Amino acid sequence: MKNIVIESLVNSQKVAVLEDGKLSELFIESGSSKNVSNIYRGVVKKALKGIEAYFVDIGSDKLAYLSMKKNEEVKCGQDILVQVNKEAIGTKGAKLNTEISFAGRYLVYIPSNDRLTISNKIKLEKERFRLKKIVQGVDEEFTGIIRTEAVGCSKEEIEQDIFDLKEKYNSVLKEYKLGIGPKLLYKDLDFASKYIKDNVNDNVLKIIVNNNEKYEELKNILGRIDKNYKDKLLLENNKDVFDLHSVQSQIDKYLNRKVWLKSGGYLIIDKTEALTVIDVNTGKFTGNSNLEETIYKTNLEAAIEISKLLRIRDIAGIIVVDFIDMQKNEYKKNLLEVLSNETDKDRRKTNVMGMTKLGLVEIARRREKDSIDNYYLSECFVCKTGESIKSINRILDEIEKEVMRTKEHTSYRQVKIELNPYVSDKINQNYKYKIDSISKKYNVKIDIDKKAEIQHENMNIIFNS
Repeated sequence: MKNIVIESLVNSQKVAVLEDGKLSELFIESGSSKNVSNIYRGVVKKALKGIEAYFVDIGSDKLAYLSMKKNEEVKCGQDILVQVNKEAIGTKGAKLNTEISFAGRYLVYIPSNDRLTISNKIKLEKERFRLKKIVQGVDEEFTGIIRTEAVGCSKEEIEQDIFDLKEKYNSVLKEYKLGIGPKLLYKDLDFASKYIKDNVNDNVLKIIVNNNEKYEELKNILGRIDKNYKDKLLLENNKDVFDLHSVQSQIDKYLNRKVWLKSGGYLIIDKTEALTVIDVNTGKFTGNSNLEETIYKTNLEAAIEISKLLRIRDIAGIIVVDFIDMQKNEYKKNLLEVLSNETDKDRRKTNVMGMTKLGLVEIARRREKDSIDNYYLSECFVCKTGESIKSINRILDEIEKEVMRTKEHTSYRQVKIELNPYVSDKINQNYKYKIDSISKKYNVKIDIDKKAEIQHENMNIIFNS
């Protein structure tokens, strides 16, 4: 059974999926980063006709990128209806497309499409025929995709989905025609709500949230899916739910450069700009049989842990795994099979290549957004050797959690937080508005001060009445 824990903070919203208490997935959405699936009226600013590429102003600080087909004509200064399908990463702007789509629970509506297709994951031909017949019976002009979640659903549920999706599209068209210039026309649900809408089922035991507004929003979403699902929702308002449900300690384990395996073996993870290298070691594991068997068992355990680590840390691009060298071809074949089966559980497209004679395996995982390392970690500003330390994002979250605990367990309504001078200056110069938002949220006055003796990752809390 699964529990889903949603932590809503000023600086971010996080979704942790626990299977039998073990962290299996983690998603982080920072306060201002979520744009995927949003629909805009954009203005074309630059055209590179040789490669059919256009740069579009959608009202953000970077021009977004749009790739067009050869037969599509777009002029500079023209308004255009676009949807974000990839977040801005680093210096690159968001990636757009002109094929607008709306995702419901059971269907995806794509108005510009000319056909209705069915998810390949729906295998039973009888069910495929039933669903297609229902959709076409409700609306023969509906185009898009029948989702995997539609399996077993009723005509009434599909009818409601179609109605909701077409209402959204008509509303977007109306807004698009009402003016000129860049404008957000449709904002999709934030990730947490979308995740619940798409993934809640009988295997989910509890959905735990720490924010009253999110609780009410999810209660409405769950009620529309199945009234009984509302009983799964649990509010622990303004509490550190990641600590209470042992999520943060598991995240910290996976963020370490050295990740221990249950057997006593361990992984070493090194990231470069080009790729991520994972080294597998037997460590303290000696096993009860011969050396070859010990190595094989360590590699199998490592394969399962690596596939989980890629999902939790959201590591993408090229990953090279240096498994411990094995002699038996049977063991090598089994290892690759286990690794492939485990990575198949990934929502992101992940390909496992073959193994070299040295035991190296290459994994390619599609990149869609920044790794969570970029949220929790940053390069040490003193040593400059590539060592990782807590990021400002992590420190801001920890400040909020300290204030949260102060509000819940004491009568103090004013705190002074002493930080390393570098961190203090950074927060006061660039993130003061977030400290003000935390202060307002909990009605606790917060003063950020510096103290030279404090290490970068520590803080002192001084309470004032």
